[in-house]
Amino acid sequence: MVWLVVGSSVVVVALAIAVVVLVVSLVRREPAPVEFPSDLNRDVIERLERLEGGLGERMRAVGDRVEGIATLFTSPQGRGGWGELSLRQALEHAGLLEGRDYEMNRAGVDGRRPDAVVHLPDGRRIVVDAKFPVTRFVEAIAAGTAAERDRLMAEQGRALVTMAKDLRTRGYHTLAAGGYVVMYVPDEGLYVEAMRARPTLFEELRREQVLLAGPATLLALLGVTAQVIGEYRALREAQEIVADARELHARLTRFAKHFGEVGRKLDSAVKGYNQAVGSWESRLTPQVRRLTDRTMGEAVPTPKIVETSVRQVVTPDDDLPLSAAG
Repeated sequence: MVWLVVGSSVVVVALAIAVVVLVVSLVRREPAPVEFPSDLNRDVIERLERLEGGLGERMRAVGDRVEGIATLFTSPQGRGGWGELSLRQALEHAGLLEGRDYEMNRAGVDGRRPDAVVHLPDGRRIVVDAKFPVTRFVEAIAAGTAAERDRLMAEQGRALVTMAKDLRTRGYHTLAAGGYVVMYVPDEGLYVEAMRARPTLFEELRREQVLLAGPATLLALLGVTAQVIGEYRALREAQEIVADARELHARLTRFAKHFGEVGRKLDSAVKGYNQAVGSWESRLTPQVRRLTDRTMGEAVPTPKIVETSVRQVVTPDDDLPLSAAG
């Protein structure tokens, strides 16, 4: 019976629910009083009675916890929470980071709030909504005949179509790249047998702009998505580095030209100063000496020639030397 093998985890959940119901019913029963032989030591009897009372309390506590587990999988809220938890784990296993690569249960400006939105390059998105339709599946496991199982599995497919119609009504597909929203089901068994019993299921879902995915399918999709996002991010960073390098090159070139202009002006100033010193020595110094000799005044100091040269700066553009102070 292949259908029992497919979706093993959901089968386990269904069987667990059945066991839980049985255990809870047994625990809730009032335990029958235990009669001890009258010839037993009174101390032993008292200890056995205390032990009986303690065991009863512990069994009731276990029953409360088990009943809570049963409620988790039999209530829509519990199944919804389990589906979202499974979806979050798939996103994390794919290497995506919440807040950077995807968002969970975040309402948009229009109020729509799918379970998860994965951000793709250029503002595109993958929209994922988790569903956990297990009621008809559990009933199919407990069915007594093959015909009854097929009927319940077909109803399971109808439930999936109803959920897809609800997603389309909410307009989630308009948020997604390609116009399709991914309906995530936390176990392939929940829809594989339904597709066998309802062969048109895939086409019906496609008409509602919905793609069905279990854990394996979704993890493969998200793994490829994470790789594409990583490569795109690396490409963008490389492009930014190249752009920054080009901008730095252009700024260095402009600075080198301005700095070379300062050097040329310094060179011109040095030449002008040295010419003035030459004129001082040739034109003024003889006359100043004669006046000094006649007046016996203090000798006037003679300015010194500046012999510091101006170095040449080579620009990265055209390898032409530009003057700079050296």
